[in-house]
Amino acid sequence: MSKEELNRTLAKLRADYVDQLPGTVGEMEVLWQGVVAGELPSSKLVDLARMAHSIAGSGTTFGLPDASRAARELETFLDKFGESGRMPGPAEQATVPALFAALRQAAARH
Repeated sequence: MSKEELNRTLAKLRADYVDQLPGTVGEMEVLWQGVVAGELPSSKLVDLARMAHSIAGSGTTFGLPDASRAARELETFLDKFGESGRMPGPAEQATVPALFAALRQAAARH
C-alpha cells in the first residue's frame, strides 16, 4: 500500500468514526435515561462506563482529543456507581446531562 493509499484509508476511518460518534453518544443517553427511569437495571451503568471508556481511548486516536477528555470524565463518574452497584442519587444524576452535553459538543467538533 502506498503512502497516499494509506492516508486515504486513515482519512476514511476517521470520517467513519466522526460520523458514527454522535449516534453512539445518543445511544448512551437513551441507556442512561432508561436506567434513571427504572426501565433498565442499574447494572447497565457498567455498560455505559465501558462505552465512555471506548470513546475516551479512541477519540484521540481519531483526532478528537476533546471527545476523549469528555468521555473520560463521564467514565470516571459512572465508574463510581458501576463498581458499587449503587444508583446515583438525584443530585448526582443532575450532573450527568452536563457530562453528556460536553461529550456531544466535543463529538460535533471535527
